[in-house]
Amino acid sequence: MIEKSFQDVANSIKSAITNTQLEIMSDANKKLVNLYYNIGKTLEENSNWGNKFIDNVAMELKISFPNLKGFSIRNLKYMKAFYNEYKNDDELVQLVAQLPWKRRKWCKI
Repeated sequence: MIEKSFQDVANSIKSAITNTQLEIMSDANKKLVNLYYNIGKTLEENSNWGNKFIDNVAMELKISFPNLKGFSIRNLKYMKAFYNEYKNDDELVQLVAQLPWKRRKWCKI
């Protein structure tokens, strides 16, 4: 049996760490896209509450989760728009959820 060099072993460990990190980020991104879609759906389904409904939801979320970012009035409106754009194409939403998410110019959230 041929002994692996130290560098081979270290590279194998680093590769395992990197792959696991990517899997975790991918899973988290899928869950976030689904969360944003479902929040958008909820906002759309309850839009009969009036013009300030989204503003009030944003304020309520800020009070309940003071350290959580990403749920501003603007972002909630983006979530609602995301839902409205893709509500008839659930398969596309699942494909979008699998995209690697780096901060992109088109990504408002």
